[in-house]
Amino acid sequence: MEISGEVGVAEFVRLMEDYLSGRIGVIDYTKSYFAMSKKRVNIPDETADEIIQRGYGDADDYDPVVRLPNTILEPELRERVAKSLRALSSRGYGRENER
Repeated sequence: MEISGEVGVAEFVRLMEDYLSGRIGVIDYTKSYFAMSKKRVNIPDETADEIIQRGYGDADDYDPVVRLPNTILEPELRERVAKSLRALSSRGYGRENER
């Protein structure tokens, strides 16, 4: 998933949906999340920003090899991504809009 320029909530929603639907795998999801977070991010809603930041932490916690106390496996990552997506949707954010 190539993202250029400014990144907003819709791009993160699209990435989450692509991962949960199986259009992309877990490795592509985490790499894309990290890459998007390095770009200029425009999230004017503080709560949505917290959800996006928590999503970064969730992606960072995923590690199928190193089993440290704070690492998670893919089933838990999927649950967390689904929870974040529901939270963003409840705030009016979707794939095509910034709210």
